[in-house]
Amino acid sequence: MGRVRRNIRPTRASAAALALLCLLVGACEDRPSVEPKTEAREATAPRSRNSRTWALLINGGGRPKINYQSHLLHIRELAELLIVNGIPKKRIVIFSSDGSDPEPDLAVRDMQPEEDFWLIEGLPIGNNLRTEIRYENTAIEDMEVRPATQAALRRWVEQDGNRLEPGDTLLLYVTDHGTKNKDDLDNNAITLWGESLSVNELRHLIARLPDDVRVVSLMSQCFSGSFANAMYDLDEPDQASGNVCGYYSSSADRPAYGCYAVNRGKDNVGHSFRFFEAIRIHGNLADAHDRVLLTDRTPDVPNRTSDHYLEQLLRDEARRSGLELSDFVDDLLEQALRNELEYATEFAQIDHIGQAFGAFSPRSLEELDERSRSFPKLGRELRSYARRWKTALNDLKRENLEKFFRVYPSWRDYLKPEIVRGLDREEKRRLSGLLLEDLVALTNLDVATRQRLDALRTIATEAETASYRMAVRRGAVLRMRSLLMRVAGLVYLDRHDEVSARAELESLQACENLSFGGKPVASRRERALPPPFPRLVDESELLANVLPGWIGIEFGPVQGALRRELGLERGAVRVKRAFPGSPAEQAGLRAGDIVLGPPGSPFVERNQIREWVMTSIVDEVRSLDVLRDGVPITVRVRVGAAPI
Repeated sequence: MGRVRRNIRPTRASAAALALLCLLVGACEDRPSVEPKTEAREATAPRSRNSRTWALLINGGGRPKINYQSHLLHIRELAELLIVNGIPKKRIVIFSSDGSDPEPDLAVRDMQPEEDFWLIEGLPIGNNLRTEIRYENTAIEDMEVRPATQAALRRWVEQDGNRLEPGDTLLLYVTDHGTKNKDDLDNNAITLWGESLSVNELRHLIARLPDDVRVVSLMSQCFSGSFANAMYDLDEPDQASGNVCGYYSSSADRPAYGCYAVNRGKDNVGHSFRFFEAIRIHGNLADAHDRVLLTDRTPDVPNRTSDHYLEQLLRDEARRSGLELSDFVDDLLEQALRNELEYATEFAQIDHIGQAFGAFSPRSLEELDERSRSFPKLGRELRSYARRWKTALNDLKRENLEKFFRVYPSWRDYLKPEIVRGLDREEKRRLSGLLLEDLVALTNLDVATRQRLDALRTIATEAETASYRMAVRRGAVLRMRSLLMRVAGLVYLDRHDEVSARAELESLQACENLSFGGKPVASRRERALPPPFPRLVDESELLANVLPGWIGIEFGPVQGALRRELGLERGAVRVKRAFPGSPAEQAGLRAGDIVLGPPGSPFVERNQIREWVMTSIVDEVRSLDVLRDGVPITVRVRVGAAPI
């Protein structure tokens, strides 16, 4: 494939001035980044007046069980978007799962329709009554669907690919699963139908296209960043052709988010949906990518080919110079800060990301690493606490359901697994609705239990949501890191006479700047940026609020015969062990002790001690009645903070 050289070096002064003005006066608060004409856009060489855009939309799916409905939603939405932008259907080719084979190949799960289903969710009965995954046939109205196989792709390239002409553009879209090549992260793979397509295999397919056809990828699968390596010529593997580029949901070593079997309707999340939304606003991929950096509220790390190119350039030069990459990059960033106006566009993007995710705005890798060092630990703590609160909630839901069965014993027969399994979808939904109607009514009569359920659900949700936000912040940090690397790469090119590297970068940026001819079609809702994350200081306060109490024992139920012999309540537990150094050990609790509950209020529910401890205030001293060798004693224990 021939390489395109564009040795244009436009000035950045006007772009930087507008960027800084926009940043200072807040004129761009409703945009993902400042909107000056950047170097990439000025470097775009005019293509042929008759140049055309073609699109290959690929969803391999792998096999029916993991071929999620979200993949089909992506394909449908992008096809509609391309048609609205003037690309005729005959130039949009879809490769999805088993193609036109009528056998069901798509996993679909409806949203849970019952508002109060959470009262049984996670329990055996809830698992039996939840909406099931069903399998449908992949179909897109008025469009042919071809099998997502290597043979079908090769056939298109060989039979139809020669219809592309120099100057044409091929948009290669992938929504799918991806696999990581542990031995070579530069050669990960896309999951096709029953097979895969690696980076190197894709490069060979691209090489069969006519020379000077631009290939622009948009990929949302796991480990997709590896496919940036398709930019390198087969004949000259160390040089970018300038005609192959793309945008990727994540780096070569990270999974991607947004795959699910459920049709989430308006709640669709992930890189693809945010990218389509941004295309409707901006009409081109370069600006869409800038917006996605702000609006993709998943842990993904959206990136592009030119980012990979600059980072590899820096890595190679640092290695040649015998320097650590971070030291080499930070020296270049220090040079950038001496003339920050020139790089105001990139620094403004970093600032906007920091604001959007309640984080910070670093100006060096050292600062970024230092300020984000606590993120993994904080995320682990929140995940651990969320799991514990969910366990306590499920304990109480189970007890609440047992009370319900004692009042309505006939419901046990209706809900036997063999009976529920024999119901069709409509019958199962009817049964679930009737059950929840009775269960909610009875639960609401027990005001104390209802309040406990609501409180545990709230705190479990808060902990889980905060944990996810920390994972997203980690992704945001990596997005800012990529932008810092980009600034450093631009400084390096500005300070060194790297004519060849400069030309390759400008060719890649021009390749990335794919525009569509249609007018913006985004709604007001789509144009609005999502609300910013809470500040990190507020997240730390939330951590204190969801911190469960802990005394450090492993416990189990008292066996029925012994419990009846001693006249104990159902909530009495036997201590299996007290963890070394724990509050329980310090209070004198030991294996074999039977914990009855706080004085005058014995535990009457199974595992009630878990909720009692977790909802206790850290450092509070609480009393427990205990049977030790048949002798009643009272133990005073100072509640500790739950470890990870």
